[in-house]
Amino acid sequence: MQNKFDELTKRLAKSVTRRTALKKFGVSLAGVVLACFGLASKAEASAPSFTSIDYPGAGATLAVDINANGQIVGRFVDTSGIHGWLQSAGHFTPIDLPGASATRPRGINLQGDIVGHYVSQGEQEHGFLLRGGVFTTIDFPDAEQTTASGINDQGDIAGYYVDGKDRTHGFVLIAGRFTAIDYPGSIFTEAWKVNNSGQVAGRYLDKDGNHHLYRLTNGTFESFDYPGAVETAPAAYSHAGGLNNLGDIVNTYASGTPYGNLANHNVYGNVHGLLMSGGVFTSIDPPGALETVACGINDSRQVVGVYTDVNGRWHGYLRTP
Repeated sequence: MQNKFDELTKRLAKSVTRRTALKKFGVSLAGVVLACFGLASKAEASAPSFTSIDYPGAGATLAVDINANGQIVGRFVDTSGIHGWLQSAGHFTPIDLPGASATRPRGINLQGDIVGHYVSQGEQEHGFLLRGGVFTTIDFPDAEQTTASGINDQGDIAGYYVDGKDRTHGFVLIAGRFTAIDYPGSIFTEAWKVNNSGQVAGRYLDKDGNHHLYRLTNGTFESFDYPGAVETAPAAYSHAGGLNNLGDIVNTYASGTPYGNLANHNVYGNVHGLLMSGGVFTSIDPPGALETVACGINDSRQVVGVYTDVNGRWHGYLRTP
């Protein structure tokens, strides 16, 4: 179930040591970016504000979800590998499942429960729930790989799994019971988040090889595409997206052909975050970003994600309306 986004974080983990000499420059650049984010004129007072998020000492930082209290979860890459993090009241706490070779948080609810997936020493991926400091493994029955992506305030969990035929399906886990989710006619379905009313959001792949967003409400599917995009929820970037209790969705679209992955210069300028609210789409790009992914949204419509700067370095971000 490895996707290009996660494969790249592995390569980044191996390359962090080689980039140590650029550390001071990178820190200075992050400061410049933050300063630029704060230079809004009075005429732009109503425009969204952006804040960079960088885990201390990390070579790359991703922000993936935010709850109603403003707590944010994500992951970072350093010389020892891939780790999770929680930011609460401005303070970072690392998240590492004991014995795992990589830990990747995906979602957080109002109570601070965190879900995600980890890689075992045998390189198999399993979902996890972190509640009250205790990790619990989540595996869809008979699945080859499992990812837990989102958790609502009731503790219902959304995610996706790979079956024995290497096909990906979404799922929800409610009151200990798994239910598979497959968009009608699709050949691939992911479920990213489930909100408090039971809506589920994710993406699917049609038989022509095109990705689309979907929202599942009371058993009815809706499909969405960013207007004029070459592709919505493109394969290399969009394995994580957000859904809030208002039904708003965040993810990513490509304005040009999204060749390769986020480290490929051919995609620079072609990959943007998106917000869909009330049927209206809005593009998301932090100032100076070469590419942007939107991963999580709360009910205040604060959005978190990751962007690439002019030097190809990944930073998390917080977008506030």
